[in-house]
Amino acid sequence: MSQTPRLRFAPSPTGPLHIGGARTALYNWAAARALGGKFLLRIEDTDVARSTKASLDNILEALSWLGLHWDEGPGRGGEHGPYFQSERLALYARHGEELVRRGAAYPCFCTPEEVDAMRAAQEARGARTMYDRRCRNLSEAERQARLARTPRPSLRFALPLDRVVRVHDLCKGEVEVNTAELDDWVMLRPDGMPLYNFACVVDDHAMRITHVVRGEEHFLNGIKQILCFEAMGWPAPAYAHIPLILGKDGRKLSKREAAVAVLEYRDRGFPADAVFNYIALLGWSYSGDQDVFSRDEMVARFRIADIGKAGSKFDEEKFLWMSGDYIRRMSLERVLEEAAPHLVRGGIPGGALHSHRDWLRNVLACLQERVRVYSELPDKMRFLFQDGIALDEAARRNLDKEPGARAWLRAYAEHLRQVALPPSYPGPRGACDTAVRLPVSKYEPHAAPTGLPCATPVDLEHDARAFAERLGVKFGAFVHPVRAALTGTTAGFGLFDTLFLLGREQALARLLAAAG
Repeated sequence: MSQTPRLRFAPSPTGPLHIGGARTALYNWAAARALGGKFLLRIEDTDVARSTKASLDNILEALSWLGLHWDEGPGRGGEHGPYFQSERLALYARHGEELVRRGAAYPCFCTPEEVDAMRAAQEARGARTMYDRRCRNLSEAERQARLARTPRPSLRFALPLDRVVRVHDLCKGEVEVNTAELDDWVMLRPDGMPLYNFACVVDDHAMRITHVVRGEEHFLNGIKQILCFEAMGWPAPAYAHIPLILGKDGRKLSKREAAVAVLEYRDRGFPADAVFNYIALLGWSYSGDQDVFSRDEMVARFRIADIGKAGSKFDEEKFLWMSGDYIRRMSLERVLEEAAPHLVRGGIPGGALHSHRDWLRNVLACLQERVRVYSELPDKMRFLFQDGIALDEAARRNLDKEPGARAWLRAYAEHLRQVALPPSYPGPRGACDTAVRLPVSKYEPHAAPTGLPCATPVDLEHDARAFAERLGVKFGAFVHPVRAALTGTTAGFGLFDTLFLLGREQALARLLAAAG
C-alpha cells in the first residue's frame, strides 16, 4: 500500500449532497490535508435507475462551494481513474472471477422473488432474516447444470462461518463481530453491476486508499469489506466510522429540523465559510473555547482520532448565529460580492450593484451587524429604493400620538433644504446614472451638489437635536414621527444613517407626504 495517505469521498449521485455527506467529505478532506496526503472523489453510480446528472452536478457544485477541492476525480483526472464506477465494470468482473477461483465467492441462481420469500418465511418463524446459503452448498455438478440454464447468475461472497472478527476502528476503538450476524452478500448482479461492498474493496485497493472515514451506519459493511480484502490478499485501509448527526430530540436529523441539502443553505444566504465551519463542529471540536476557525486552522489541528464517539446534535440557532458572525467579520466589499445574488433575487435593482457600489456599501455597513444570512438583506433595505412608502400600523401610531408631529415634519423638511444632504439614489424608475455621485463613505465629508461639504450622519444628528430644541420639542418625541415618515416603520438601522442614505430628494418627499 502507498505510504502517502490517500482518502476519498465516494457519493452516489442519487440525490443532492446533504449535511451528513458533506461532513463525511469534509473530514476526509481535512484528514488528507492534515496528513499531507491526497483527497479523491469517486462517484458510485452503479445504481443506474436512481443515478442522475442533476444529482451529480449538485454534488460537484456543493463540494466546490464548500471549498472541498479534490486532488483526483471528475474534472481533475488522476492515474487511478476512471473515477466513475460505471466505467470500471471490467475490473469488477475480473476480480469477481478471481474470488470464485479462490473459493471465496460463488454463483447464486436465486431470483429476487425467491430471496424475498425466503426472508419472509424466516421472519414468520422469528428467525434471523438472511440468505440461507442454498447456492453455496450446491455440488459442482449441480452448479454446472444451473449455469447451463442461467449463464449469468449473481455472485455472492462466501463469508467465513462463525468467525469472530476483531477490528480497530479509529473512531469506535476495538470492536468484535461474529460473522454469524452477517449473511453471504451479493457482490455482482447478473448484469455485471457491482454492489457497494465489493466495488468499494476493488476501488479502494486500486486507488490505494489508506484511510476511510464514513458514517457509523457502514460499520458492518466495514466488516464485510475487511473480509473481502483478506480474501483477495490485499491490506485493508484504516476505518473510522463516525456517529450520526442528530436532531434536538436525539434522533437522526430529519428534514423537518434542517435544510438537509447543502446548497439549500447557500440559497438561504449562509456564507460558505460558515457552513464549512459549522459542519466541521458536528462531531469534532477545534478547542474548548473557540468555535470559529479557518480551514487552515482546522487542518493544523485535525486528527481522525479526535472525532467524538457520540452523535452530535444539529442546532439551527447556533448555525444562524455562526452565519451572522461570519458576515460581521467580513469586509464590506466581500459582503457586497457574496450578497449580490440575494439582493437581485430580493428585488434590489441590479444597476445599484454596478453604478452605485459605494452607496450600496454604505447601506450594507448599516445592516452588517443586523443580519444572520444574506437573504435577510433585501427586506431590510428595500424601503431605500421605493419612490413612496406606506406607513405600517406602529409607524402611524407614532405619527398620530403627537398632535404637532405633522407640523414638525413640514418644518423639518423646510429646514433640510438648507442642509447639505447628498443626492438620492435614482430610484426604481430612474436609470442608474453614473453622473449621480453618491458619497464614498457616510463617515467622511464629501462635496454635496451645492459645493458645500456634505453632512455626515453624525452631523445630521447634531443638527436635528438643535432643531428639536429650537422647536421646543423633546428629541425622543421628535425622532419617532421622523422615522415613521422616512421608513414607514418603527424598526431599522440608525435614523440619521437612514436620512443620509435616502438623500435630499427622497427625504424631503417622504417628510412632506407624511405631513399631509
